[in-house]
Amino acid sequence: MLPSQPNKSLQDGLDCLQLLASSAEALGSREVARRLGLEPSRANRLLKTLAHVRLIEQNERRRYRPGPGIHALAAQSLFGSGLIRRALGPLGELHVHGHTVAMGVLWRDHMSYLYHADPGMDTSTALGRIGLFPVTRSGLGMALLACQDDEDVRAMWVTSANETPVEQILTDLAEIREAGFALRAGKTERTVAVTVGSPPYAAIGMSGRFTDAHIPELVSALRHAAGKIEKNG
Repeated sequence: MLPSQPNKSLQDGLDCLQLLASSAEALGSREVARRLGLEPSRANRLLKTLAHVRLIEQNERRRYRPGPGIHALAAQSLFGSGLIRRALGPLGELHVHGHTVAMGVLWRDHMSYLYHADPGMDTSTALGRIGLFPVTRSGLGMALLACQDDEDVRAMWVTSANETPVEQILTDLAEIREAGFALRAGKTERTVAVTVGSPPYAAIGMSGRFTDAHIPELVSALRHAAGKIEKNG
């Protein structure tokens, strides 16, 4: 729900921070302005402010990248929420099914994966392994998006770069709500996912090659794991 008087400066500053946090390389102020559709002078002021509080920093080429403040904020948020700590045990138990196991949260029209582990992968490698992912290509993302009202999804799609028509998205979301879980098909694998929490704050899922006959078993296992994560809190 859009607030009656949103703070545009705060929103633009957060957009700058999010862009740098998700970029694989340092960016100059003009590139940040171009990607976000901001006036170069405005982007420059916002970036200098973020650098002043050490959320970002400049490298030797004067390009911006995440600074110590954002790393401290990430550590504090993970500690404060306790989500990763609560989830590691239940997520580990899901690997008995032999599929990729993931957990993530929704950020606008993208999915942010906190945990993504292929079969046999060490837990330390699974944390923070994948960055932002388009929501329509993520079973976990679609499970979380289905928890939003259609009007909020329509509003999101006004500024979304996603090429999938919003009417198709709304049809898919209606099917997910009816089923109680998300099922998305890729080129060679499928993903089944459920939400965690009430109201939902995360989603967990499994991806791999499985038949329709296996879906009830996987959904049951995911719901059991989601319940454990919630109780651990």
